[in-house]
Amino acid sequence: MAIDYKGFTLETRVYGGYSVSHYEKSVLDLLKDGPKQRKWLLAQLCPKIMSQKKLQKTLNELEDGGKVIGLSKRVEGRLNWTTWYVLPGQEYLLDVDAGRIIGAIDRLKAVLLRMPTVDEIAVEAGVVPGEAEKLAYKLATQTGWFNPKPELIRDARVKLGEALVCAARIRDKKVGEEGKSEAFDYDEDAVIVEEAKRFLRDYAGLLPKLTPDGEGVVSWSSEALKFLGEDYKPVERAIPFGAVVNR
Repeated sequence: MAIDYKGFTLETRVYGGYSVSHYEKSVLDLLKDGPKQRKWLLAQLCPKIMSQKKLQKTLNELEDGGKVIGLSKRVEGRLNWTTWYVLPGQEYLLDVDAGRIIGAIDRLKAVLLRMPTVDEIAVEAGVVPGEAEKLAYKLATQTGWFNPKPELIRDARVKLGEALVCAARIRDKKVGEEGKSEAFDYDEDAVIVEEAKRFLRDYAGLLPKLTPDGEGVVSWSSEALKFLGEDYKPVERAIPFGAVVNR
């Protein structure tokens, strides 16, 4: 029978292949994106969803059922301990260094358009290369990481530069958001155009300053050159004057 509690209808639901109550689902939903401290769960759920007593009972039941794991960790720089709750299989996220490596891989992959090298991970995470390599391989099953080969690095560098220049041309109104242009040919490169729109939205600081006609690059930011290299030269995209391009 359904019971109304503070505006919520409580009933059994299926979550991850097993039945859970509304209370349990409220906790599990908050843990989907990573470990949470008990006091954080308390602030999110009490008293809006349940009482503090009910939350603790729910956490105990979830832990007894193997649906969550509770781990006590010392608060950094202090003597007291705090309890963290995490979904099974995600305990590694509570490792500070592991979290830094995972974050570094995710951030770099989004910009480099490939998996980062060990040295790139080390710089981004602020750890020595040996430690970065050890953790990168340890976490590979969770991150999908692999050490990229030189050919992949080269090809991804070209793609990154192409996407950034295209994004700058979209920014400067030299190319339309769908890649249409009278001056530059992107008709056969929908992937580059899509990446360009993402970089324009999320990484505008990496875009180069272009010449007034949009054909050449005047300058790159130091951050962009860190990913592209000082010797990067954009691919020629200008449509020759008088050429007929199918639209």
